[in-house]
Amino acid sequence: MSPALPKAPAHSQFSRPSSSLIGRLLLTAMNQGHQPLHAWGLKRLVLRPSDRVLDVGCGGGAAIKRILRETRREVAGVDHSPAAVDTALRANRAAAASGRLRVVEASVEDLPFRDGFFDAVTAFETTYFWPDIAAGMAEIRRVLPPGGRLLIANEYATRSDAGHWADRLEMTIPDGDHLAGMARQVGFSQVDWDHHPRRSWLRLVAIA
Repeated sequence: MSPALPKAPAHSQFSRPSSSLIGRLLLTAMNQGHQPLHAWGLKRLVLRPSDRVLDVGCGGGAAIKRILRETRREVAGVDHSPAAVDTALRANRAAAASGRLRVVEASVEDLPFRDGFFDAVTAFETTYFWPDIAAGMAEIRRVLPPGGRLLIANEYATRSDAGHWADRLEMTIPDGDHLAGMARQVGFSQVDWDHHPRRSWLRLVAIA
Protein backbone atom coordinates (compact mmCIF):
# COMPACT_ATOMS: atom_id res chain seq x y z
CA MET A 1 0.00 0.00 0.00
CA SER A 2 1.32 3.45 -0.89
CA PRO A 3 2.08 5.71 2.10
CA ALA A 4 -0.40 8.48 2.82
CA LEU A 5 0.33 11.90 1.43
CA PRO A 6 -0.42 15.17 3.21
CA LYS A 7 -3.49 16.97 1.97
CA ALA A 8 -2.85 20.05 -0.14
CA PRO A 9 -4.17 23.50 0.79
CA ALA A 10 -6.73 25.31 -1.33
CA HIS A 11 -5.95 28.98 -0.75
CA SER A 12 -3.17 30.00 -3.15
CA GLN A 13 -3.69 31.68 -6.52
CA PHE A 14 -1.95 28.71 -8.15
CA SER A 15 -4.34 26.17 -6.65
CA ARG A 16 -7.46 28.33 -7.01
CA PRO A 17 -7.04 31.45 -9.19
CA SER A 18 -9.39 34.27 -8.22
CA SER A 19 -11.13 36.86 -10.39
CA SER A 20 -8.56 39.45 -9.31
CA LEU A 21 -6.06 40.90 -11.77
CA ILE A 22 -3.40 38.51 -10.46
CA GLY A 23 -5.73 35.54 -10.88
CA ARG A 24 -6.68 36.51 -14.43
CA LEU A 25 -3.05 37.07 -15.40
CA LEU A 26 -2.12 33.71 -13.92
CA LEU A 27 -4.80 31.92 -15.94
CA THR A 28 -3.56 33.62 -19.10
CA ALA A 29 0.01 32.58 -18.31
CA MET A 30 -1.13 28.99 -17.69
CA ASN A 31 -2.89 28.90 -21.06
CA GLN A 32 0.30 29.95 -22.80
CA GLY A 33 2.91 28.15 -20.72
CA HIS A 34 1.29 24.73 -20.44
CA GLN A 35 0.64 24.14 -24.15
CA PRO A 36 3.80 22.05 -24.73
CA LEU A 37 2.83 19.84 -21.76
CA HIS A 38 -0.68 19.44 -23.19
CA ALA A 39 0.72 18.32 -26.53
CA TRP A 40 3.16 15.86 -24.96
CA GLY A 41 0.52 14.35 -22.71
CA LEU A 42 -2.13 13.96 -25.38
CA LYS A 43 0.37 12.31 -27.71
CA ARG A 44 0.39 9.35 -25.31
CA LEU A 45 -3.37 9.33 -24.67
CA VAL A 46 -4.29 9.21 -28.40
CA LEU A 47 -7.84 10.57 -28.37
CA ARG A 48 -10.34 9.16 -30.85
CA PRO A 49 -13.00 11.22 -32.67
CA SER A 50 -15.68 9.23 -30.81
CA ASP A 51 -14.30 9.96 -27.32
CA ARG A 52 -16.22 11.95 -24.72
CA VAL A 53 -13.54 13.75 -22.69
CA LEU A 54 -13.40 15.46 -19.29
CA ASP A 55 -10.56 17.82 -18.36
CA VAL A 56 -10.16 18.04 -14.57
CA GLY A 57 -8.65 21.24 -13.21
CA CYS A 58 -9.19 22.86 -16.59
CA GLY A 59 -7.73 26.25 -15.62
CA GLY A 60 -7.97 28.75 -18.45
CA GLY A 61 -9.19 26.22 -21.02
CA ALA A 62 -6.15 25.80 -23.27
CA ALA A 63 -6.14 22.00 -22.90
CA ILE A 64 -9.86 21.95 -23.67
CA LYS A 65 -9.21 23.88 -26.88
CA ARG A 66 -6.73 21.22 -28.01
CA ILE A 67 -9.03 18.36 -26.95
CA LEU A 68 -11.92 19.84 -28.93
CA ARG A 69 -9.79 19.54 -32.06
CA GLU A 70 -9.10 15.84 -31.44
CA THR A 71 -12.60 14.55 -30.74
CA ARG A 72 -16.01 15.14 -32.34
CA ARG A 73 -17.95 14.30 -29.19
CA GLU A 74 -18.88 16.20 -26.05
CA VAL A 75 -16.12 17.73 -23.94
CA ALA A 76 -16.42 18.90 -20.35
CA GLY A 77 -14.18 20.73 -17.92
CA VAL A 78 -14.28 21.16 -14.17
CA ASP A 79 -12.39 23.52 -11.90
CA HIS A 80 -13.00 24.63 -8.33
CA SER A 81 -12.15 28.21 -9.30
CA PRO A 82 -15.10 30.25 -10.65
CA ALA A 83 -12.60 32.51 -12.43
CA ALA A 84 -11.09 29.50 -14.21
CA VAL A 85 -14.52 28.28 -15.29
CA ASP A 86 -15.32 31.70 -16.75
CA THR A 87 -11.95 31.96 -18.50
CA ALA A 88 -12.23 28.45 -19.99
CA LEU A 89 -15.70 29.18 -21.34
CA ARG A 90 -14.58 32.46 -22.91
CA ALA A 91 -11.55 30.74 -24.46
CA ASN A 92 -13.87 28.21 -26.12
CA ARG A 93 -16.97 30.32 -26.84
CA ALA A 94 -18.05 28.58 -30.03
CA ALA A 95 -18.02 25.09 -28.53
CA ALA A 96 -19.83 26.30 -25.42
CA ALA A 97 -22.47 28.12 -27.49
CA SER A 98 -23.09 25.01 -29.60
CA GLY A 99 -23.65 22.87 -26.52
CA ARG A 100 -20.68 20.66 -27.27
CA LEU A 101 -18.67 22.03 -24.31
CA ARG A 102 -19.75 22.22 -20.68
CA VAL A 103 -17.48 23.73 -18.00
CA VAL A 104 -18.64 23.73 -14.39
CA GLU A 105 -17.35 24.62 -10.96
CA ALA A 106 -16.73 21.35 -9.13
CA SER A 107 -14.20 19.38 -7.11
CA VAL A 108 -12.37 16.34 -8.44
CA GLU A 109 -13.73 14.47 -5.42
CA ASP A 110 -17.36 15.14 -6.38
CA LEU A 111 -17.75 15.19 -10.16
CA PRO A 112 -21.29 16.12 -11.35
CA PHE A 113 -21.47 13.39 -14.00
CA ARG A 114 -23.00 9.93 -14.10
CA ASP A 115 -21.04 6.71 -13.82
CA GLY A 116 -19.09 5.71 -16.92
CA PHE A 117 -20.02 8.83 -18.90
CA PHE A 118 -16.57 9.72 -20.28
CA ASP A 119 -14.19 7.72 -22.44
CA ALA A 120 -11.15 9.69 -21.29
CA VAL A 121 -10.23 12.09 -18.48
CA THR A 122 -7.24 14.42 -18.51
CA ALA A 123 -5.53 16.24 -15.64
CA PHE A 124 -2.73 18.66 -16.48
CA GLU A 125 -0.67 20.34 -13.74
CA THR A 126 -3.45 19.90 -11.20
CA THR A 127 -2.87 16.87 -8.96
CA TYR A 128 -0.45 18.98 -6.87
CA PHE A 129 -3.43 20.79 -5.40
CA TRP A 130 -6.04 18.03 -5.05
CA PRO A 131 -7.15 17.72 -1.41
CA ASP A 132 -6.79 13.93 -1.63
CA ILE A 133 -5.20 12.46 -4.77
CA ALA A 134 -6.44 8.90 -4.20
CA ALA A 135 -10.01 10.12 -3.62
CA GLY A 136 -9.81 12.19 -6.81
CA MET A 137 -8.58 9.20 -8.79
CA ALA A 138 -11.40 7.06 -7.39
CA GLU A 139 -13.98 9.61 -8.49
CA ILE A 140 -12.42 9.78 -11.96
CA ARG A 141 -12.54 5.98 -12.13
CA ARG A 142 -16.27 6.19 -11.38
CA VAL A 143 -17.01 8.39 -14.43
CA LEU A 144 -15.03 6.10 -16.77
CA PRO A 145 -16.35 2.85 -18.29
CA PRO A 146 -14.23 -0.31 -18.44
CA GLY A 147 -11.43 0.53 -20.86
CA GLY A 148 -11.72 4.27 -20.23
CA ARG A 149 -8.44 6.16 -19.90
CA LEU A 150 -6.99 8.66 -17.44
CA LEU A 151 -4.08 10.91 -18.39
CA ILE A 152 -2.12 12.81 -15.74
CA ALA A 153 0.65 15.12 -16.97
CA ASN A 154 2.78 17.19 -14.60
CA GLU A 155 5.77 19.44 -15.16
CA TYR A 156 7.28 18.22 -11.88
CA ALA A 157 7.88 14.48 -11.60
CA THR A 158 9.22 14.68 -8.03
CA ARG A 159 9.21 17.15 -5.17
CA SER A 160 12.89 17.92 -5.72
CA ASP A 161 12.14 18.89 -9.34
CA ALA A 162 9.86 21.66 -8.07
CA GLY A 163 12.58 23.14 -5.89
CA HIS A 164 11.45 25.97 -3.61
CA TRP A 165 8.03 26.09 -5.28
CA ALA A 166 7.03 22.83 -3.57
CA ASP A 167 7.23 24.41 -0.13
CA ARG A 168 6.19 27.90 -1.17
CA LEU A 169 2.95 26.66 -2.75
CA GLU A 170 2.52 23.69 -0.39
CA MET A 171 2.36 21.32 -3.34
CA THR A 172 1.77 17.57 -3.05
CA ILE A 173 4.07 15.91 -5.61
CA PRO A 174 4.07 12.10 -5.56
CA ASP A 175 6.49 10.45 -7.96
CA GLY A 176 5.41 8.19 -10.80
CA ASP A 177 5.52 4.97 -8.79
CA HIS A 178 3.40 6.50 -6.04
CA LEU A 179 0.84 7.88 -8.50
CA ALA A 180 0.68 4.52 -10.27
CA GLY A 181 0.19 2.72 -6.97
CA MET A 182 -2.74 4.96 -6.04
CA ALA A 183 -4.32 4.43 -9.47
CA ARG A 184 -4.15 0.66 -9.06
CA GLN A 185 -5.58 0.86 -5.54
CA VAL A 186 -8.72 2.66 -6.75
CA GLY A 187 -9.43 0.18 -9.54
CA PHE A 188 -7.42 1.05 -12.64
CA SER A 189 -6.32 -2.23 -14.20
CA GLN A 190 -3.37 -1.06 -16.30
CA VAL A 191 -1.10 1.84 -15.39
CA ASP A 192 1.99 3.10 -17.20
CA TRP A 193 4.04 6.25 -16.70
CA ASP A 194 7.14 7.81 -18.16
CA HIS A 195 9.36 10.89 -18.06
CA HIS A 196 10.00 13.44 -20.78
CA PRO A 197 13.43 12.70 -22.28
CA ARG A 198 14.74 16.25 -21.75
CA ARG A 199 12.55 17.80 -19.06
CA SER A 200 11.38 16.96 -15.55
CA TRP A 201 7.87 16.17 -16.81
CA LEU A 202 5.84 13.11 -15.85
CA ARG A 203 3.08 11.46 -17.88
CA LEU A 204 0.80 8.70 -16.56
CA VAL A 205 -1.92 6.81 -18.43
CA ALA A 206 -4.25 4.50 -16.49
CA ILE A 207 -6.83 2.17 -18.04
CA ALA A 208 -10.06 1.48 -16.13
